[in-house]
Amino acid sequence: MEKFALGTNCVLNEMRQRVEDLVEETSRQRLRAAENEQELIRVKRDFESLKSYVNSLTSVRETLLSSEKQFQTIERLFERLVAKTTQLESEKTQKEAEVQKLMEENVRLSALLDKKEAQLLAMNEQCKLNPPAESVSNVGLEILQGKTLLQMYH
Repeated sequence: MEKFALGTNCVLNEMRQRVEDLVEETSRQRLRAAENEQELIRVKRDFESLKSYVNSLTSVRETLLSSEKQFQTIERLFERLVAKTTQLESEKTQKEAEVQKLMEENVRLSALLDKKEAQLLAMNEQCKLNPPAESVSNVGLEILQGKTLLQMYH
């Protein structure tokens, strides 16, 4: 009888540990999702800054074109502008790919988080429905239910 009670206690302890592990994993995933969201905001801000920079360079170029004296300066600025624009377009493409990856990861992590929360809720509900047994028949029923739960999560 004691061995049976110890076995039941072990199963309950394992389930409790599994719930704690899931809670920790959920917290880590939420943190990562928040970090991804911050990175996405930073990338968008950087992109807007780069876009503003390109617009500023374009404005400078147009102003310089109106002055005949500064034609040589305009040519140099234009060459630099083209090079910078090409670089910025390349960076923009790279940033867009990074944003896409972050968004996909965020979607994946959100789905995983939803799944983990559902598992956690199910296990929590199972623990509520099956408090420690007071009789042998209840202990046997709990062990059978515990095995079913363990099979569900493996």
